[in-house]
Amino acid sequence: MNSESTVVRLKRSVRYIPATVIVLLCILSLFTSSVFAGNSKEYNVIINDNGKEITITTEETEPLEILNEANLTIGSSDRLSIAGFNAGEGGTIVIDRLNTINIKIGDEIKNFDVYADTVGEAFEELGISTEKCITDYDAAAPVENGMVITIINIKTITINADGSSVTKTVFDGTVEDALALEGITLGSDDYTEPALDTEIEDGMEISVFRVTFETVEETETINYSTETKTDDSLEIGTSEIEVQGENGEKNVTYKITYVNGEEASRETVSETVTKEAVTEVKVVGTKAADVTPNGVTSYGSYTLGQSISGKYTHYCMCAKCCGKSNGITASGRRVYTGMPDPYYIACNWLPMGSVISVNGVNYTVVDRGGGGLSSSGRIDIFTPGGHQAALNAGTGKCTITFVRFGW
Repeated sequence: MNSESTVVRLKRSVRYIPATVIVLLCILSLFTSSVFAGNSKEYNVIINDNGKEITITTEETEPLEILNEANLTIGSSDRLSIAGFNAGEGGTIVIDRLNTINIKIGDEIKNFDVYADTVGEAFEELGISTEKCITDYDAAAPVENGMVITIINIKTITINADGSSVTKTVFDGTVEDALALEGITLGSDDYTEPALDTEIEDGMEISVFRVTFETVEETETINYSTETKTDDSLEIGTSEIEVQGENGEKNVTYKITYVNGEEASRETVSETVTKEAVTEVKVVGTKAADVTPNGVTSYGSYTLGQSISGKYTHYCMCAKCCGKSNGITASGRRVYTGMPDPYYIACNWLPMGSVISVNGVNYTVVDRGGGGLSSSGRIDIFTPGGHQAALNAGTGKCTITFVRFGW
């Protein structure tokens, strides 16, 4: 992080020696010497020396001689104006002294050369707003060479812009004022956080966001879709591809918005399909092995031969598992411990008598259970070996394929 002690960008006045004034003085000297020769008389002349006025009574007609009579000298960088002076009659001779003033902002002192008569005029000459800047001098205080003017109402802010971060000492104003004093300009789409009209606070962090745009054309893939058909001559769990799917292509034109060089968003301007995608046709078997079909090919959003992901648990006929111990299932079928495995399951989301293949083994829905068995894919497998056997069988994930819906 770069650190500086001031954000005020102050305009230095240009030092110059007004050659035109010297030429005018020479011409005026020749003119007055010829016109007023032998006819000198005393008259009053006002001399404004950097805001301080004195009046001198003189017979001299040449401005420099008048200044000599007043014991005033002109420095090489001072400016002299005789626009309000009439030789032999009076008027005002104005001296603008070039003074060096020191402005203290925070811990840093900078010096500037000014022609101003007062502190307020000096700040205006340097481009500093006297409305927002509070100093230890009144605006009407006279300028003195070498004086130190301290800006009192300072705040420290951080400006993040164009890849750099600087800490600045500023006085009251808005975010817009701070950026202007730092010489940072915004494009028509650029923005800041906080907003430009936000008043500066001590410790504030100002971030500048540069917004640019780019139009690009890209070739993109159109993914093919899949259409599923059923075939009762194929066994459940088997399938065939009737038509092979094929991806298509399209040309897409985007308008991309970048913020500080990073892509922020993109808008589709136009797109043209150059190659159509081919839909894949998949044939799924619905013929159930050793299961008598009932003609029902779908239930809700499920179809025969469809496979989904599931989760299984195991239970037995005991009261701890079922809440009763008579072994009568919700379908009326009776189960008991030690019987040959009937391949029964409990679930709440399929009709009684439905047959599903669980990891390749067919089970019939004959029982219901708690609310957890209402979720799609959730099943409880009956274990004829008793409670410990059900615990040992545990839980797990499985693939469920629909063999039959209902009895």
